[in-house]
Amino acid sequence: MSWTIERTDMNAKGIAELEKAIEYAAREGILMFCAATDQGAYKDRSYPAASSTKKLFKIGAAEASGTALKWLGDQRAVDFIFPGHHVVKERPGDVPADKCTSLTGSSVATALAAGLAAVILYCVQVGAQPVRARERGVTMDDFHALKKHDRMRDAFLEIGTTDGSEKKYIAVWERFKPAVKRAETEMHDTWIDIITDLAVLLRERRL
Repeated sequence: MSWTIERTDMNAKGIAELEKAIEYAAREGILMFCAATDQGAYKDRSYPAASSTKKLFKIGAAEASGTALKWLGDQRAVDFIFPGHHVVKERPGDVPADKCTSLTGSSVATALAAGLAAVILYCVQVGAQPVRARERGVTMDDFHALKKHDRMRDAFLEIGTTDGSEKKYIAVWERFKPAVKRAETEMHDTWIDIITDLAVLLRERRL
């Protein structure tokens, strides 16, 4: 949910319906990611983040350095921060990045957070295929567990966070860069093994 809505007298009924839908999704165990507002030193009570359920991730934007975007406001009020400053929307071919359209804000950061969750789930699902499951111990139980809010939070934190970000900026490269380097040097028929090895790490639980 890469958007925010402020409650007003005009939309109070719609907000109530939105809250019901979010609470229902939380009860059904659906992973939810929503954006923080980018209005600086402002107490963010926007929806969906202001919903009563705690089973959603509130995502803020970060600079390239991993520090929170200056417009984010209270960093303590967000669950995680992801790249959200001049993120290239589309880069066809070898066009220089500075010539491409870029996006800034917590909305694009939210999309990246949801994308990371999808990659984690995909890797674990691949690793849970019968032959590989017997070898590495990854199962579909791990996959279904990671579809729950608390376990996905653990998976994000297990990847690691950067210093100076109040443990909010996920250091994605720490977990994925070695796998990418392996894929660049190994044969294509080993790539599923590389993904399975990633799955073993991604399904680990924090102590």
